[in-house]
Amino acid sequence: MAHVSIKDRSHQFVEAAARVIAREGIAAATTRRIAAEADAPLAALHYCFRSKDELLDEVYNFLSRDYARELEPMQSGLTLEESVREHAKRIWRRMLNTPHEQVTTFELLLRRNRIKSEGEMERAIEINRSMYQGWVNSTVSIFEAGANVSGIANPRDLDIIARSFIANIDGISLQHLADPDEERSWQLLEILIDSIIFQILKRNAVGEQP
Repeated sequence: MAHVSIKDRSHQFVEAAARVIAREGIAAATTRRIAAEADAPLAALHYCFRSKDELLDEVYNFLSRDYARELEPMQSGLTLEESVREHAKRIWRRMLNTPHEQVTTFELLLRRNRIKSEGEMERAIEINRSMYQGWVNSTVSIFEAGANVSGIANPRDLDIIARSFIANIDGISLQHLADPDEERSWQLLEILIDSIIFQILKRNAVGEQP
């Protein structure tokens, strides 16, 4: 049997956990069930992660901190319009290819509403905030690079525009998961792309007042 490194084995468990949570919910995602999904010994899971909570933390990280790295690579030197368009489309292609990741993300973000302990709830809120901040930071950096290529130095309001972009991606994803229609979803994505480009250009037009 080929040796599997701790890093690779841990990633297998994280991906398995995401699939189980998407299909069966967080409560059903026991360590035994996740190990079975990963086709690995339960002892190996407990060797990689001290507890289910530690494993869930890594699922959070995988779906936020590491998410951008898992997307298709983007070319360098893209204009603002090209950057927004390509980033949105690569996110959407990943959503269509791995819809369970979006379902798992929603499950994890809503977990705080099922927690009764105040301390655990505060921790869940902080993790949720961290997830969104990871998405915002990566989105801002992409939009800023494109704006700079297009001659917009120090673009304003990218944080709130990035949050609007992410909120709309979440909304389109939720609608698509509830009532799949690829053609309609692509049309909604095109409207979002045009809106984001317009907002950045409008808020950073020469002579425009804050």
